Amino acid sequence: MEGSSLLEALTSENFDLEKYVNTLTVEGDDGLLEGRQKLQALGDETRRALKKNVYENYLKFIEAAKEIYILEGEMYQLNHMLTEQKNVMENIMENSIASDKIEVDPTDEQDSRKNLAFLMEKVEGCSHVMEVSGRYLVHDGDVVEIEPESFSLLQKCHMFLLNDSLMLATWQPNANKRGPIKYKFQALYELDSLAVVNVRDAGHVKNAFKVLMFPDTRMYQAENPKAKRQWLEYLEEVKKKKAAKDKARREALAAAERKELASPEGKNPSYNPFDSEATAEGELFSMEGLKEVPEDLDVLIAQRDFEGAVDQIEEVNARLSEVMVKSPVLREYSSRVDHRVKQLTDILMQELLAPPERTMRSGTNSARTAVTQLIRLGKSAQACRLFLKNRDIVIRYNMRQLKIEGATSLYIRRLCEVFFDTLKETCKEFYKAFPQQFYGCFSGVIVWAREELESFVEVYKRQVFGSKSGISAIADCVYIARTSCTKLQEVGLDLEFMFNSLIHEDVERSIEEHIHNFLDSCAKRAESDDWQPKHFQSKSKLNSLLDSMISAGFTDIESHVSHESDKLYISLTEHSLTFCKSGITFLEDLLKMSQPSVQYLVDSGIQKMWSCLVLHIENSLTSVVNIKENRNKFILKNASWLEEKVLAVAEARYMDSVGYASTEMKHVHRSFGKLKSLAMAYQAELV
Repeated sequence: MEGSSLLEALTSENFDLEKYVNTLTVEGDDGLLEGRQKLQALGDETRRALKKNVYENYLKFIEAAKEIYILEGEMYQLNHMLTEQKNVMENIMENSIASDKIEVDPTDEQDSRKNLAFLMEKVEGCSHVMEVSGRYLVHDGDVVEIEPESFSLLQKCHMFLLNDSLMLATWQPNANKRGPIKYKFQALYELDSLAVVNVRDAGHVKNAFKVLMFPDTRMYQAENPKAKRQWLEYLEEVKKKKAAKDKARREALAAAERKELASPEGKNPSYNPFDSEATAEGELFSMEGLKEVPEDLDVLIAQRDFEGAVDQIEEVNARLSEVMVKSPVLREYSSRVDHRVKQLTDILMQELLAPPERTMRSGTNSARTAVTQLIRLGKSAQACRLFLKNRDIVIRYNMRQLKIEGATSLYIRRLCEVFFDTLKETCKEFYKAFPQQFYGCFSGVIVWAREELESFVEVYKRQVFGSKSGISAIADCVYIARTSCTKLQEVGLDLEFMFNSLIHEDVERSIEEHIHNFLDSCAKRAESDDWQPKHFQSKSKLNSLLDSMISAGFTDIESHVSHESDKLYISLTEHSLTFCKSGITFLEDLLKMSQPSVQYLVDSGIQKMWSCLVLHIENSLTSVVNIKENRNKFILKNASWLEEKVLAVAEARYMDSVGYASTEMKHVHRSFGKLKSLAMAYQAELV
């Protein structure tokens, strides 16, 4: 039976297992063995097909899971909204606001305040929680925070349910060494702005419930089912009581306002603001729009209208500062506003720590907007620190995007453009974002710029000095970086000195190494110098050399060209021409790398380079072989050209770069002047 027919037989509605087994046993052991092999093969094929289907639909599974999770959150929110509406309807149907359900036993409330004060001593950073009059503890207990998506355990927490809010504190790892303090304050959420949702037990997640508060969702796990049930019941009951009390307070204020307006005498002339708190509250909440400010702030934050939210916060703070009496109601109101301020501050700080991809898309305007609003909220120091952190993320991201390809100097040029242009842009944006605090905060920019420069130089040195590049490539890279540093002078920042100090040791080591290599190559060329004119096989090669020499500044080179029958040559040796080109190039490279701290090395290299040449000419003039073959005249002609033309060009290049004449080159002139008299004296001695 083939695999397809076997599959059809096994999946048919009329399949009889006993009949199928009897059929196999009729054929004996061979039939059973063959049937087993076919079943095993069919099972393997089925597993492969299932695995293939899983792989093909893997993304669909993930998308479906995400949609289910989003739908679950929406259902939770809908459930919360329906519950709130049900509570409102129940309150409307009640004849008396002050029912037995809402009243709290004064003795129990007083004991709860004492318990709250005792527990607050164990929590670090929660002194402001006790400042609100009338606040007391309802319930508390240990819970474990769980990641809502992966269900992994995050941290151990302690939850405090107050009569108007929910406070969260994290467990201190070294609590035993800190005396009575066992927890650290984490957050305080108003009961009006949160919803509690039950979570069904699934896998290792048991006794869990979610706390939804805009814009976060957190999941906590209670110690046992009883503790979970208590939390859900207490939270629901306290929320109902708070909603009823808030409603009663609003109605009382409205009634007092109507009574005051109806009174023919108006305000009582004997009114003392220090004796009456209700009037102060009425004056505040009678202002149009101030009652619903906390809820309006939630809406503005959700709509990302940060400027509008800060405008409302400033208006409320100005109104609160005018009220002389700070009643418990006003303190509670201020606490609610402060909670929104903290929430807005956290969101603005997250804006400045956005991923670099998003920062690059939105540009610098979004960062500037966040900084402006943080400054208005009195968070200038945090705004400065996070703004510079944001720019640090952008710089590192842009530098990582560069590909290391092609010549080293090309990569360094792109690297310097990215780094110094971003640094320059940062200074401009800093001035726009901190117009009033610019001079007070700019010292922070200088410290930040130095740290960024140190990170840049680490990358720079790996590419320039760690790649065994030639001196021309290194000199070009150093020159590019120093030139790029001057861009920052336009914004009042000069990092060239810092850059030079950071690369000083590498530049010094590189100069010494390449001077040694140049002198070795000069000595090897001197050994093979036979003091013969330079011959050329073709006119094209001669023209190529003439063009390169003329472009280097030696315009009189054509006067040294000679023709004899079919031969083309220059009445200068190959060694002299090579020294001319390589020596001038080496000098230019040294001058590009020059700075005050290594100028002595540059001058020493120039002196050694020309001393090596003069010594070679001197040894050639005193050579017996050269004297017998009458080469001294040709040698002196080369020496004269090297001094009058090549040394003169070198002096001009040095003057243009450094700004003053080279003392070492003046000594070289004197050394050349002694060569002619030395040759004549030595020749006369031999004669």
